[in-house]
Amino acid sequence: MMIPSIDAGNSRFKCAVADVAGNPKLITNRFGEPFTPSTVFFAPDGSTIVGTEAINAGFVEPSRLVINWKRAMGTDKPLYTADDGTVYKARDILAILLKDAKENIEAKTGQVVNEVVITVPANYTDIQKQQTIDAAQKVGMKVVTLPHEPTAAALGNELYKQNNSTALIYDLGGGTFDVSIVQTEGNVCKIIATGGDSNIGGRDFNDRISEKLIEEFESVNDFRPSEDMHTIFFQEMSQKIEQLKISLSVQAQSQVVLFCEGRQLQMTVTREQFNSWVRDLAEKTMQKTRQVIEDANLDISKIDEIYAVGGGSMMPIVIELLEELIGKKISKRCEPHCAAAFGGILSGRLEYQRQGKNYTIGNVVLPSPTAIVHEILSHTIGVFALTEETKEVCSEILSKDTPIPSIQTKVFQLSQSNQTAVTIKVLQGEDGQDAKDCLMLGHFELNDLPPRADLIGRIEVTFSLDNNGLLTAKARDIVSGKEEQMQIDYEIKPKQANAA
Repeated sequence: MMIPSIDAGNSRFKCAVADVAGNPKLITNRFGEPFTPSTVFFAPDGSTIVGTEAINAGFVEPSRLVINWKRAMGTDKPLYTADDGTVYKARDILAILLKDAKENIEAKTGQVVNEVVITVPANYTDIQKQQTIDAAQKVGMKVVTLPHEPTAAALGNELYKQNNSTALIYDLGGGTFDVSIVQTEGNVCKIIATGGDSNIGGRDFNDRISEKLIEEFESVNDFRPSEDMHTIFFQEMSQKIEQLKISLSVQAQSQVVLFCEGRQLQMTVTREQFNSWVRDLAEKTMQKTRQVIEDANLDISKIDEIYAVGGGSMMPIVIELLEELIGKKISKRCEPHCAAAFGGILSGRLEYQRQGKNYTIGNVVLPSPTAIVHEILSHTIGVFALTEETKEVCSEILSKDTPIPSIQTKVFQLSQSNQTAVTIKVLQGEDGQDAKDCLMLGHFELNDLPPRADLIGRIEVTFSLDNNGLLTAKARDIVSGKEEQMQIDYEIKPKQANAA
């Protein structure tokens, strides 16, 4: 039995497996690369190509290449329409990437992969998590657990071995940003606060650098390349931006050379110049980091260690601002790209232990891990309700930072006398927030209720979070005993929370 861990990043897929001692090790892809670019190319013959090969094929036919898919998880946004009319959404792209990862792991290890651990952003919604599970099932893998990326990174850095310590995990990936505060007491890792921004990631930094290089190209050549007309130019520039970020992390300046229609830009970019271009984006992540520290009611001086993970965290400006904010140097216990994938291995072992199963490598039964992890909910979940002023709002049931797993119940009264039916709408949003500004996760109805003239509290709503933070919602009429359970409508788009 083998349960790999996959860090399914917007920019890169990283895969890890456990050795016979239970230690995580990275699995390289068929080209020997330590990661696979999260790109999919739809070939004219109907086949798909993944990773570096996909990028190369995209230089010839860029319209067939899909990149930057992760922010579209949980939506119905079409990312590609095939020649036969088939529409591919983010969850379909994820399934293609997971299938490639599964085949690669099987080829490298000689073992069949039936189960998997997949790390996800801490701010993933219930819908995004379920679509991740569905994508894995589509390619023949059962998801054992979905650890949050910052939590997995904490485990990858072996924080559970740091007794009585408080650490900050700063995770800037290609498409999303997460930050968590972790406290250790003995072998217990407790997440005490988490937050982030699903609309900022390494790609936003790349877009900013792209803007600056285009401006310089236009200034030198009196000519501005167009994404529609010069797609190869933009793909080459994207690769050179990645190289630039890596170079400037170890040296003070680097060269960029770009060509388009016989015109050329040869430019020396200094680290100081690079930092000035993206400083506002980096500072935005620092604002989120401060907010999470405040949510934890923690004095910054009480943070013992900083762990910066994800490819974006290696940029000099990020390191500079983060160390300035916390007043400490970033710890280097685990390579930033690998931390989440490595931690996913331990997450899988812990879940097997929770289920009372033996975790085996070959014929070796691994001992139970000594770590204990307490995860928390990254967002507030409630139901659609009316205030006394008939304002349509979210009424909180599970607050942000609620421990996972958890069960909470709240009783509501009906809005009208003699009402015989009620629609329960489950919302992700802050307590008291306008319902129209929330994300609706699903809805269900209680019908044939005994009419009553008095408006007593009678509708008991119970929310349950499982070990992956996935939600089950139930409602019971206290008067009649009638019960119903939510069937989540995963096709519902954000902010569809109108009154019934």
